Amino acid sequence: MRVFESGSILLYLAEQFSSFLPADLAGRTETLNWLFWQMGAAPYLGGGFGHFYAYAPEKLEYPINRFAMEAKRQLDVLDRRLAQHRYLAGDTYTIADIAVWP
Repeated sequence: MRVFESGSILLYLAEQFSSFLPADLAGRTETLNWLFWQMGAAPYLGGGFGHFYAYAPEKLEYPINRFAMEAKRQLDVLDRRLAQHRYLAGDTYTIADIAVWP
């Protein structure tokens, strides 16, 4: 069996060791919601904004502004969630938290 991609690896390990993934359907679903949110948000934060801001051979205003706006939006989502809950999926540390804060 092959397991690749960070989210899939985290899910596989959580299931193999019965750790960091709630057993109840609601908790598991909330954890996976936030895990997949991170998988979708990461390209904007590092790949998009980071590339155009720090590494692109030419400073282009539009992509820098676009990715900066999206990075802020994603971080605002995270900030609002953590203002209401101890961890992303609720009161328990899960694979979603591991993915966001490696």
